[in-house]
Amino acid sequence: MTPLYQQWLATFPDQQQKLASIVAKIPLGGRMTRAEEIASMVLFLISSQASHITGQHLFVDGGYVHLDRAYTPSEKK
Repeated sequence: MTPLYQQWLATFPDQQQKLASIVAKIPLGGRMTRAEEIASMVLFLISSQASHITGQHLFVDGGYVHLDRAYTPSEKK
C-alpha cells in the first residue's frame, strides 16, 4: 500500500469496499504486500546470493499483478 495506491483508491465512491474486493482476490495471504517484503527482496538482489540473476521480472505482490485475469468481463469498467 503506497500513497499513490491510496490516491487511486480515493477515486472510488466506496474505497473500503474496492480495497476489500481487490484484497479478496490476492492468492497469497489475501492481503497487500508489506514494505518489509519489498525490502527483503531488495536486500536479496543486492546480496551475493543473487549474483547470477539477470534481467528477471520479480513480482513481490502475493499474486496481485495477475488480478486482471481474475476479473470477469462484467466487472471491468
